[in-house]
Amino acid sequence: MTTTTQAPTIDTRTTADTASDVHSRLIDHWFPCSSVDAAVGTPAGSGRSEKALFTWFASRPIAQARAAVLAALLPNQAIHHNDVRLAIERGDLGAQQRLRQAIAAQYPAGRPVVLDMFSGRGIIPLEAARLGVTAVGTDLSPVATLAGRLLADYTLRDWSAEPDLPFGRPSTDEGLFDEAEPRLLNDVRLVLAEVGSRVAAATSPLYPRSSTGAFPWAFVWAVTIPCDHCKRRFPLVGSLVLRHPYTRTADDGQSLRLVTDKDTWRTEVIDGPPTQEPTFAAASGKKGKSARCPFPTCGHVHTLESVKSMGHAGQYRDALLAVGEEFQGSRKVFRVPTEQEVNVATSVDLSSLPSLAGLCAVPDELIPAGNQDTVRASGYGYRTYGDLMNARQTTKFVATARAIQEIAAECVAAGVSTGYATALAGYAAANLPRQLRRATRGAKLLSHGNPNGTAQNRVQVADVFSDESKVSFNFDYVEAGPGNGPGTWSSVSESGINALKKVLGESPAGRPGRFRRASAVALPFRDGSVDAVITDPPYYNMIDYADASDLFYVWLRRTLRELMPDLFDQTGRDGLQDKTDEIIVKRGNAPGEHRTRDFYEQMLSRAFGEARRVLRADGHLVVVFGHTDPDAWRRLVGALHDAGFVVTSSWPSRTETASTGVASIKVTVTIGCRVATANRPVATATQVDREVAERVKTAAREWDRDGLALTDQLMAAIGPAMEVYGRYAKILKPDGTQAEFDRYLTLARTAVRDATALKLDELPLETFDAPTRFAVFWQRLFARSDVPKGEARFLAQADNLRLEDLRGALLTESKSGYKLRIDAPSTVSDKSSTFEVVRAMAAAWDQGATESVAAVVAQSDRQPTDAHLWAVVGEILSQLPPSDTVAKALTAVQRNAGTITNLTHRVATELAESERDNQPTLPFATKES
Repeated sequence: MTTTTQAPTIDTRTTADTASDVHSRLIDHWFPCSSVDAAVGTPAGSGRSEKALFTWFASRPIAQARAAVLAALLPNQAIHHNDVRLAIERGDLGAQQRLRQAIAAQYPAGRPVVLDMFSGRGIIPLEAARLGVTAVGTDLSPVATLAGRLLADYTLRDWSAEPDLPFGRPSTDEGLFDEAEPRLLNDVRLVLAEVGSRVAAATSPLYPRSSTGAFPWAFVWAVTIPCDHCKRRFPLVGSLVLRHPYTRTADDGQSLRLVTDKDTWRTEVIDGPPTQEPTFAAASGKKGKSARCPFPTCGHVHTLESVKSMGHAGQYRDALLAVGEEFQGSRKVFRVPTEQEVNVATSVDLSSLPSLAGLCAVPDELIPAGNQDTVRASGYGYRTYGDLMNARQTTKFVATARAIQEIAAECVAAGVSTGYATALAGYAAANLPRQLRRATRGAKLLSHGNPNGTAQNRVQVADVFSDESKVSFNFDYVEAGPGNGPGTWSSVSESGINALKKVLGESPAGRPGRFRRASAVALPFRDGSVDAVITDPPYYNMIDYADASDLFYVWLRRTLRELMPDLFDQTGRDGLQDKTDEIIVKRGNAPGEHRTRDFYEQMLSRAFGEARRVLRADGHLVVVFGHTDPDAWRRLVGALHDAGFVVTSSWPSRTETASTGVASIKVTVTIGCRVATANRPVATATQVDREVAERVKTAAREWDRDGLALTDQLMAAIGPAMEVYGRYAKILKPDGTQAEFDRYLTLARTAVRDATALKLDELPLETFDAPTRFAVFWQRLFARSDVPKGEARFLAQADNLRLEDLRGALLTESKSGYKLRIDAPSTVSDKSSTFEVVRAMAAAWDQGATESVAAVVAQSDRQPTDAHLWAVVGEILSQLPPSDTVAKALTAVQRNAGTITNLTHRVATELAESERDNQPTLPFATKES
């Protein structure tokens, strides 16, 4: 049984074919930044439901996608501003309908066409599809392409003519059917329940029921190794806590205890906190974990490298430690496994499993070399994706894939269309990634609460993607059983149904999106056939999309290969997703890795070149981007420039933290671009320098009024600088050579610094010496936190400083990056920066109060009334907490400014006399950093 996905039919008339094409769009002049900021933390704007429908990476708030689509398609008319705000902030359906009509009035039939060439989970195409336009999404990953179809294609189709499913329509009392709900939602709920029932029946011999007749919801496992010294095998356990205590409910909690006999060990489940130390942990006061043999007569300690070598030698074995059951509502209780449970769990034979879709039932695809950073288990000797879970877990996933295939075949046999059967199978298969997030050897037991019992003590299964796209690994892990509980089929089915229900409820009308797997450097569309390319490209080296999602791919391929051959019957040479054209910088040191910085830069330029090819002459390119590394911005802007685009606008929004709760990027920038015209003028660098500085300063003052943080302003400033840069065909320096755009990235940051409302006693920041300007701005931006080397170097360039010259004098360096010094400098002289002199003044106060401070001022050859000196004193004070020792010292210095001024004149005179008499200068003792 197969389906074939047709290539989207796109209207290919050129601009000259119609008279109603729009040349100026909202995004060129206005963007609802404040509305996006306000909406990203709300149900209407966060996109949590859309993101929960299918597991993918790099989540983006739906408010930003909606704003980008609307601003790129609407004509530049102020009449639309209020409706745009209502649509974004409240999800107002009436406003969306009016905007939909306004867009339709601007284009002929079949248009506009919106393309996202890095569509990922399909958030941007969904927003376009909801507006009734032709929305097309392409992605190199078949996993991402499936996600897009589930979100923005199948949800917008009319399935009302489909016959009943062959399992019979359940009664409303069963909670699986509701006449008032959409047909798709009811049928997906029914299919998921049918899959769960069949899997439970198929695997029930592997999961003995408890005394109450229920299946356990969880099983706690650990990897065991043979001790290098005594040769006895023992489990590697990182935590003995099963459930923390909670005094409010009189819950003592539960813990594991290892009991050793002469040559064997066993577990006990005890009430209360652990009474032993874990066998795999870091020694007190030391970094790096090690494994300690728990047998009293041994106690040998194994280094992590020794433990890893055992894995590569095939010496790991799985052992069942505890079983989790439901008790008294939400309280999870654990017990020791029975002998029957241990025997059944450890005697599963995978060799007898029949193949799936012509493939080995157990994923035998090798984890590519060099993936220890992304698929962590590969660094411990696990070679294939089938190795990432134990045999019983694997059997349950195989049974799930087989049940989905059988149900789809039965639906078609009963008269259901192949397209609908494929859609239903797709939603069922979406449960596999959701379960995989709570499965494999990376899913540890997550015990909320604390040892003293003052916090709620919920028990869950941890997400294996603990660090965005890194598949974690743990020696002790949890297997979700067939019962009801975290990570089980019923649990992930409920979350999927809830997500689908909300997506359907917020999509009352629209045109189904079209999704196909395609490379961004070879788009399968004709020249000049797209009105807007709106995309969120890969962020440099932030996420290894394909390598991380191969865990999903190997199971989806076994489930959907025959239903979706266009996605899951096309693989790379290794049987995994084809990574030939993946536009990322791969982390790690894989041998022969082609996804390098140069590759990323070249391929991104080619991708934007393809965007230019398929765009109509009046079309817009809109890029959503955010990254903390300036080099990533250089490569993005360079790729746009090389592809022949000019930036027309840039709009910062505070999206990331509200969207994900934790993020390294707080702001993303929506960048509007047009194809560069052929008749752009030539300008001098002096002229463009002035224009860039003025444009960024104007924008920065607006951002400051809006409360945008300085670090965010630095990122946002790239857009206005590139707007000016793109106006000219050439920018010539005095020597006749062309100015590079790197010059304007630096100038943009300098302009932000110069425009900041630092006050400094009303003295312009430009009037301070360069090291002080650098230090003051650094402290405003980063306070006492560590800053990566690339960012530090970029900030220094704004003042024409070299990072090497600042190291020691103003900055300290560590593995974490660079940090600003506020301790005393090693020496002070007339060549010292004002910032260094003020630091010396703070140290001097602790050593000799006013006289020592006066000596510092005199030694630095500063006038005691120097406004710049006292401005920096006040600035440093404003940035430090009152409890800080430097803050206390400078507060005292401020209060005694008059006395210090008088003393400085006397000290200066004494210094002059001592120098004339060749006597030693007044002592000034400082601390070395």
